Amino acid sequence: MKKKINTILIILFAFLIVSCANSGNNSSNYSSTIIVTDMIGEKLEIKKNPSKVACVSRTTYDLLIAFGLGDKIDGAYKSIYNNVWVETIYPKSVNEYQYNYEEGYETFISRNVDLVFAPEKYIADGLKDHGIKALNVSLYGNPTFDEYVYFFADLVTQIWDYDYVKTKANVWKNRVKEAIDTVIADTKKEVKEKSLFYVRGDKNKGIGYTDQAKAFTEYAYRIMGFDFVGARLDTNTPSSEEIVAENPDIFVIGGIYQNVLINTLETTEPYTKLNAVKNHEIYTIPVGLTMFEQLSAMTPIFFYDQANKLFPNSCSYDVKSMTKSTIKEYFGTELSDQQIEYMFEGKDSKGKYLA
Repeated sequence: MKKKINTILIILFAFLIVSCANSGNNSSNYSSTIIVTDMIGEKLEIKKNPSKVACVSRTTYDLLIAFGLGDKIDGAYKSIYNNVWVETIYPKSVNEYQYNYEEGYETFISRNVDLVFAPEKYIADGLKDHGIKALNVSLYGNPTFDEYVYFFADLVTQIWDYDYVKTKANVWKNRVKEAIDTVIADTKKEVKEKSLFYVRGDKNKGIGYTDQAKAFTEYAYRIMGFDFVGARLDTNTPSSEEIVAENPDIFVIGGIYQNVLINTLETTEPYTKLNAVKNHEIYTIPVGLTMFEQLSAMTPIFFYDQANKLFPNSCSYDVKSMTKSTIKEYFGTELSDQQIEYMFEGKDSKGKYLA
């Protein structure tokens, strides 16, 4: 009898150990699913703590890595990988699948993907029609992006209920808020009546490739006090005639094609006659693992960097030091000071122009 009781006690003790382990910091609660709301307000029941996700929405990729979830990424939108800094900063990216923007549902099924972060409603809906869990994480907010700056960070902490994810996401949110508050406070005495035209240089679509109202870039430059030209355009691909009619005071260019596009502005009619070109008011945005002007791990540094360039009399933040330490913290890669310089010049890690 005593031996039988001891056996029962051992079993109960083992059960208690397993139960305690399952209630630890990095384990899910008893429910295996969770209902979440995506960026366009649609609710979806998904698997909690998914182990295989596809980042077709390009604003989701590096934040997942930064929040400690890189091992959950099966792949991302293929244009992300066109930037050679991706492999330099995050070498594990070479093992990831490169998805098309409108990837066929068969691919996600064959790769056993648990969840897709989709960039547009029609893409998410098409996948859901075939039984694939898809959440819309858009580049645009509604009615503005003001309410969505922290949306994805909060969504991630709902989907993955690990304490370390919550900690990393909250640190990022606090840094973004601090950067915004600091820049606004430091530039409050500046005259802010200039019009600004942003050129998206992640693809070589010319000067007339921009963002419109509701985009993160529109939000960012608006709160810094600029008249964002794209906000009043009917399309994100305005003609050269439309750009000339606006005659912006400032051009800001990001992406891997930024140096090609600067050359176009400075040497090609009718752009050479514009105020921004004649006054040398053309500025760039660094290219990291993703473009700094995308909502990303580098968002706080994006604000500091642009404030340095657009308000040089008021701002002189040590953005290169910030960039070096942030990349080390989030992606585990130690870049040299020279490599950071190259990044800010629109070059690759060896000093060659990206495009």
